[in-house]
Amino acid sequence: MPDPSADPPPTVVPLVPARHGRPEPPDDMPPDQKQVWRDVVRSMPAYSFAPHNEHLLRLCCVHVVLAAGLADRVTRDVKFGPLLARATNTVSKLAKVLGLTPRRRQRTPRPRAVPPTRPWSA
Repeated sequence: MPDPSADPPPTVVPLVPARHGRPEPPDDMPPDQKQVWRDVVRSMPAYSFAPHNEHLLRLCCVHVVLAAGLADRVTRDVKFGPLLARATNTVSKLAKVLGLTPRRRQRTPRPRAVPPTRPWSA
């Protein structure tokens, strides 16, 4: 039987908000993607992005820049249309997952069903 004291302790990944509430873009991102990152982060309330979902934000920035380039190409050559549609669809899905859409940001309570009044309880 192995010695339990020889096993390394389990690692714990904290789910804490980003430093100062607004994460900075990674250093290895191209400048146009960094600008998209900053625009998205500024558009959301502080502490909206935790470290565990920053990789999704990075993918969203990549696809936004890709879609912008494809939109420019589609005006010259329609064969890029399907690629643009896929990139736009990916941006839309990532935005929903990250809570960037207006519907995801508003927290309006759903109306409750009002029980009907009964004549004998009035």
